[in-house]
Amino acid sequence: MRYILTLVNWIVDGMLAWFTPAWRRKGCEARSALTRYYHYNRPHLEQERSEQLLALRKELNEGLLFWRSDSVRQTTETIQNLGDSLRGFKRNAVVEMAESFFVIMVIFLGIRTYYAQPFRIPTGSMQPTLNGITIKPLAEGEQLPSTPTRWWQAITLGSSYSDIVADNAKQITNLTTERYLWLFTRTRLHFNDGSTETVPCASGAVAEYLMQEGKLGRLLMPGETIIRARFDAGDMVVVNRMAYHFRTPERGETFVFDTRGINTNVPAAMPDQSAASHYIKRLCGLPGDIINIESPHLVVNGQTVTNGPIATVAACQAPYNSTGYNAINRNRDASVYYQAYMTEGNPVMLRRNTLAPIMNEYLALGDNTVNSKDSRYWGPVRQFNVLGPAFLTLWPFTSHWGTID
Repeated sequence: MRYILTLVNWIVDGMLAWFTPAWRRKGCEARSALTRYYHYNRPHLEQERSEQLLALRKELNEGLLFWRSDSVRQTTETIQNLGDSLRGFKRNAVVEMAESFFVIMVIFLGIRTYYAQPFRIPTGSMQPTLNGITIKPLAEGEQLPSTPTRWWQAITLGSSYSDIVADNAKQITNLTTERYLWLFTRTRLHFNDGSTETVPCASGAVAEYLMQEGKLGRLLMPGETIIRARFDAGDMVVVNRMAYHFRTPERGETFVFDTRGINTNVPAAMPDQSAASHYIKRLCGLPGDIINIESPHLVVNGQTVTNGPIATVAACQAPYNSTGYNAINRNRDASVYYQAYMTEGNPVMLRRNTLAPIMNEYLALGDNTVNSKDSRYWGPVRQFNVLGPAFLTLWPFTSHWGTID
């Protein structure tokens, strides 16, 4: 019976503490303070004092176990009075907060390093499976939403607004991508007068927006709108960092890898993806595979892939793009053709290294191949780069929320 009561009380005091009476909450706090003081100071306590503290804790435990309010109140008051005369019994609030923060950080870093890690999708290379940060220009004369609406959109959709107007005649000279708060991407606009502005989006998308609006390469007049748009945050996904310790990667799954040893500057025409330390793509080739692209299809070991997410991309049906998979073409992509890893009509073989498995090679392609900087350009991903499969979209709360195909 005592074991059942102990378990029930443990659940109530741990999960439903704020719904319990004040006398019980205070009793639990007094028990925690007494237990902490006893364990910290046990080697230095006199036997009489040690026995006194243990007796009080036992009495308080009995009262809490059987919900004896009068006994708990009396014992709690005795402990509090005793604590006034014991040095170190009452902990400094700042010290308590620092210790709690340290424990939380250790737990968070442990989970992030060994089990699950969140990543943001900054670009559109995996659309429509996963969204990168998107820009939606506001129509001429369209008013910004009210503050409550903007707050609600920020919480649920990750939306934010930028309304930047030139304060004097100036010209955009450079765009640089920055990381902030670990998971967010923003672009800093540099002007020839030395001023800067920031927008919550990757530089490639910002550059495309500015070109479409005719803001790049010319002098902007005072009072002229530079950017007036809504920015929707890219999906935040969770990566299972333990999965590949127990199984091998599987063709067709979405996976995350770091870019150590990968020359992601090829091609330089896609700068929004070149500075990232981690990429997320579709795993399209395994060690030992011979891969070829016969647009719009992916051909593996002489067989066209006809099922799974890879076949879905190749089907070219909305909302996927109408081109499927594309190899680098000598005429269409002349500027990067001789730098590219995977060109039209030239199959590639992914290395399987039984002596050094960390050098096994995988092919990573974006679902949105017309705007994806992937293995076609800079080559295979080696096993030591692979972190794990992305299995869950955590935020924002759009149609992508939930498990990932």
